[in-house]
Amino acid sequence: MILLVALVVSLLVALVRGGKLLNLANISLRLGWLALLAFAAQALVIYAPLPRGQGLLAPRSLFLLTSYGVLIVVILANRRLPGMCLIGLGLLLNLTVMVANGGFMPVAPEALAKAGLSGLALGQEAGARLRATKDILLPREMTRLWPLSDVFAIPPPLGSVFSLGDLVLAIGLFVLLQRVMVQSSSKEEMTSKDGGAATIR
Repeated sequence: MILLVALVVSLLVALVRGGKLLNLANISLRLGWLALLAFAAQALVIYAPLPRGQGLLAPRSLFLLTSYGVLIVVILANRRLPGMCLIGLGLLLNLTVMVANGGFMPVAPEALAKAGLSGLALGQEAGARLRATKDILLPREMTRLWPLSDVFAIPPPLGSVFSLGDLVLAIGLFVLLQRVMVQSSSKEEMTSKDGGAATIR
């Protein structure tokens, strides 16, 4: 949810600043097809959950972690794009805490309750999966690298939990969209006045 909110806010801010949605077509993303496969793999794990996390070597845990690894490879291939290093750092922070906790993102029961999402838990025991998420229910005292887990909560009506990695990723997304949508528009306007051809870098 937090990334969807970040995307909407980033787009709106860029449009208010004079940016153009059409400029997004100018992004040249290397290995973009790999990113699509990784997202598809994550969707498969998220929407076909097991009652509890079954450890780091369980097929679904490995499937999910591998998808994160693939996304990091795509980020490295596109590291020269604005904001991409922050997006990569956010993914790496999330991957680190997930590896440390059996392959899924831990979230404390109190954070889930604050967000009004307790009903998503498929059980009340430690390790229970959350419906349609990559999270598992895990008390703070049982969570390795707790500060990197889903410790932040937004109360209803938005109702969301998110991690430091998600926050860093959202900032990277914001930077990317501002640079591409707004600065590209500025370059086009300047080039148009000079009678030349616009170049997007």
